[in-house]
Amino acid sequence: MVALYVGGQKVEWADAERVLADRPSGADSIELRTDAGKVLGVVVPNITTRPDDPDWVKAITPEEIARRMAEPGYTFDEVKKRLGWE
Repeated sequence: MVALYVGGQKVEWADAERVLADRPSGADSIELRTDAGKVLGVVVPNITTRPDDPDWVKAITPEEIARRMAEPGYTFDEVKKRLGWE
C-alpha cells in the first residue's frame, strides 16, 4: 500500500484534495511512502502563479487571446492521427 505524506504528516487519500488545495504553494514537499515508511517519490511544488492570480490574468491581454485564437489549430481527428491513435 502507498501512503501520502504532506510536510511529514500522513494524509488520508480521501482528504488529499482538500489538504493540497489548502496549503500555500510550495510550502511543503509531498511524499509517497510504503507502509514500511520507505520513500518512493518526492514532489516539491513550485507554483509561482495560479489561474486565479490577478497578475496572471492581467498578463493575458485581449490582444494576446485574439492572436492565439487566430492561430491555426487541429481537429480532434488530426490530433489522433498525429499521436498515432489511428
